[in-house]
Amino acid sequence: MNKILFRNCRYLISHPTPFGGIIENGGLYIEGTQIKALGPSAEIEAQYGNQPDVDIVDASKKIVMPGLVDAHNHVGEAQMFLIFGWLESPLTGIADTARRVLWPAYNWFTEESVYDLTLLGMANLLKHGTTTVANAFTFPDAVYRASVVSGMRTAIHVQTITSVKLADARHGVAVPYLTEDEYMALTEEAIQNYHNTEDGRIRVGVHPSATYNCTQSMLTKGMALAEKYDVQFCTHVAESPDEKSRADATWAAEGGQIQHLRDLGLMTPRTLFYHGAVLNEQEIEMVAETGTAIAHNPPTNSILGNCAYLPYMLQQNVKVGLGTDAPTHNLFNVMLSVSQQHAIMPRELRGLMPWTPFELATVGSARALRWEEQIGTLEPGKRADVVTIDLTRNTSLFPLNPGVLHLFLAFNGPGTQVSDALVDGRFLRRDGEFTIFDEEEIINRAQYWCDKFTADYMQAKAEGDPMFERVHEEYQHF
Repeated sequence: MNKILFRNCRYLISHPTPFGGIIENGGLYIEGTQIKALGPSAEIEAQYGNQPDVDIVDASKKIVMPGLVDAHNHVGEAQMFLIFGWLESPLTGIADTARRVLWPAYNWFTEESVYDLTLLGMANLLKHGTTTVANAFTFPDAVYRASVVSGMRTAIHVQTITSVKLADARHGVAVPYLTEDEYMALTEEAIQNYHNTEDGRIRVGVHPSATYNCTQSMLTKGMALAEKYDVQFCTHVAESPDEKSRADATWAAEGGQIQHLRDLGLMTPRTLFYHGAVLNEQEIEMVAETGTAIAHNPPTNSILGNCAYLPYMLQQNVKVGLGTDAPTHNLFNVMLSVSQQHAIMPRELRGLMPWTPFELATVGSARALRWEEQIGTLEPGKRADVVTIDLTRNTSLFPLNPGVLHLFLAFNGPGTQVSDALVDGRFLRRDGEFTIFDEEEIINRAQYWCDKFTADYMQAKAEGDPMFERVHEEYQHF
């Protein structure tokens, strides 16, 4: 059993408030996969530091804190962002983005490309302090294999869709595309094979892509499957004005999209809505009443001109976590967006407490993913998911004291790479280097796939090929 002791921590952040959550000159002791003790360094060292097999880490010039938790990402889609450089006109909303960007990219995927590109995304996340990610993606087998290799704590949200034909996400089975029932079978198989594997480090959730691009039977079957296995149910909701207005018009007779989802039984404590960027106050209250969680993704939402009413969500005690929604983004940047956007939005409620962005990126996201009993804070008995930031050459996080630490992590943290990253007490990154894989090799493999996608996309564009085929129109009652 591994034993690790972080001694003389310059700042040990145990939980995300300045009131007792920060220990100067702290000590943290890990045994196996769990945190055993934390407190003043002298006390922790006296109790645990004299063991012959303990790995002692000098953290006198480091911040030691909980690993960040990304509540929503599509980790393997890096090549997709190349399309933004080839667009001939601005995107007008999420439906336009799906048609011109998302579906051509997703229909191109293969098992091998998803595996390699997912490893790239996970390397980026780990470098920037994220130890847990909720990965909304197709090809669950490839995502699982990458999750095992990376060592990250991962919620595999198996993405399914009915409105377009996408590349078959069943490993080794050659069919044109998956039907609704085949998608459900794929998801159930992933739950049976992968949920709570790797000592509970990997979980699986049910993820119909969105309320407007899946049949209503896909949505209700998805919730039934989630209830059967007691896993999370996730879907994209209210991401942009164009999507929300069309959805509200589609289900106007039922009171709009959110009331429709509630009537279908899809808003429960096991539900996670990605985005919720254009929910009004009444709809936010409905989210709170049902115990539904929200993954807030401010940088990507702002690209489409949106900003969720986060202060009202928090006032109503909605479970909110932060997501990057992009594989080469990071949660330090998201925390900055949260800090800035909600201070300037012209709404009745404005501004957040200085520690709120960090809270949302740790325990908030853990709560949104139903993982708060194991991660999100550093406490005895919780899993040892820990990251450190080296202050030796860090000119951004300067000068520090406990009162400004959370504020600086949000305002000045963007661009920060962590020195150490541990999941379940295992070093995945140590002293600024990965211990688990060759980063240069991962980048080279990802570049190969990006180059191949570029060639395939340009050929399809020259031939007038949209790279995907529509099955049914979106925003349908069926």
